[in-house]
Amino acid sequence: MVTERNFIKAWENRRLVAGAIKAAGVRTDYQDYADLLQDGVLIYAGMLEESSGEDIDKLAFKKIFWHTLDELRKIQRRSERNEEINNGTELGTTEVDWDNLVVLKDEVKKLKETERLLFFEHLLGQREVTALVEQAGCSRRTLQRVKKDLLLKLRKALEK
Repeated sequence: MVTERNFIKAWENRRLVAGAIKAAGVRTDYQDYADLLQDGVLIYAGMLEESSGEDIDKLAFKKIFWHTLDELRKIQRRSERNEEINNGTELGTTEVDWDNLVVLKDEVKKLKETERLLFFEHLLGQREVTALVEQAGCSRRTLQRVKKDLLLKLRKALEK
């Protein structure tokens, strides 16, 4: 548990966090920059809590740097996986299977509001997930997870 004093100290020294994120190659206009900055501040505050050594800034810089690289790798893998899923679910097939359309119509009626938003706006309307964050009222990560679950649910329904 991070104390308020250590969190405030980490927040006041967020230039160190921003420097570590910049060293990892992330620019301030990157879409996940705010998330990475918050993670970095929390890591720094946790390190302040754990130790009181003099080289805490150097260690925190390295830890934030490697955490940022790990997060960027996760985001890249998730993006590549989603791209494969999107390419596999493109609607540009020449032959229409009417049974599958009926199954999809029935499944769409069962979808939750967020799933329905993703289905119509993102998958069919080709809008970016980040553009739907405000409309859905949840984070981009949550929408990515819901999208993955939705595609798996639809695939299972079509395979029946």
